[in-house]
Amino acid sequence: MHPRLDNPEILAQADPKGMMALTLDFVSQCERALEIASQFALPSLPRTPQNLLVAGMGGSGIGGDYLRALLEAQGTLPALVVRDYTLPNFVGTDTLVFAVSYSGNTEETLACYHQARERGAMIIALSSGGELQALAQRDGVPFLSIPGGQPPRTALGYLFFPLVNLCERLGLLPPMGEALNQTLNRLRQMRNAYRMEVPADQNPAKQMALALYQRIPLLYGSCGPRATVAMRWKGQINENAKQHAFAYTFPELNHNEILGWVLAPHQANNWSVVVLSDPDDSAKIRTRIEVTRRLVGESAHWHELQAEGDSLLERLMHLTYFGDFVSLYLALLNEVDPENIDHINTLKAELAKIK
Repeated sequence: MHPRLDNPEILAQADPKGMMALTLDFVSQCERALEIASQFALPSLPRTPQNLLVAGMGGSGIGGDYLRALLEAQGTLPALVVRDYTLPNFVGTDTLVFAVSYSGNTEETLACYHQARERGAMIIALSSGGELQALAQRDGVPFLSIPGGQPPRTALGYLFFPLVNLCERLGLLPPMGEALNQTLNRLRQMRNAYRMEVPADQNPAKQMALALYQRIPLLYGSCGPRATVAMRWKGQINENAKQHAFAYTFPELNHNEILGWVLAPHQANNWSVVVLSDPDDSAKIRTRIEVTRRLVGESAHWHELQAEGDSLLERLMHLTYFGDFVSLYLALLNEVDPENIDHINTLKAELAKIK
């Protein structure tokens, strides 16, 4: 038994807004998201899109990153995620833009929405309400409404799975039914294996949190789609556990960051590397991981988590959901409220003064 991680009473006190309950609800959320998307009247696009763009920030943007990963591996057109106020110059009448904002009031996404309208892009908007819904309804833009009322970082199901459904129905992704069913089954198994009631000595998510406690995590995606998962882990650890974490990916890190390990012990003595890998990683990538581990040596604790599942979607969600639990158990160890985002709210208040 671990005194903090295995005590439901401490969890109830440390997590007053119920972030763990929302995480346990993730599977049901994904199911609801797919049902909502399946009932959405698919718009008749005036043209065949030549490229796709997701405009979104934070939790809304990460859903776009996962969609981009699927499209790059299995789709029929290039995709880009924009986390900014400004769209790239190429966006025009042949671009399909998903404007995604969980609240509907994200100022960067609203700015991109207006630019997409000005350039005649094809737009589908997704939010739980807010100004984005009002604009879409005013402009006659297809709008998909999702349930609101929870932190965006806990709403990945609502912010990602509808995009998968729409792209599948538009013919931009292959049939996803089997992969979706496998993914939901995997998530159910993980929910039962990593929940609070499973003690630390039998709970891999708790064990990873203990391994990262009071350390600086460097999250290394094995390549491609795992780079997105590494960024998700970083964001969840930042927001939930209120601590720094850094994300990078193979093979790029072998062209620069690997040399940072030469003097890393002079900077800190509490580094931890978490490699997020995939069973289909090539021999070149596996060699890069093993050689990097050898070169890092005693400078950092080293951990590897390999994705499980038959499809790319299932493997991505396996790594992702594991990280969500790790971030909440780290918050419990750090004795911080995982829901609190006072620093972000302070920034938003200052930005609201600028007209």
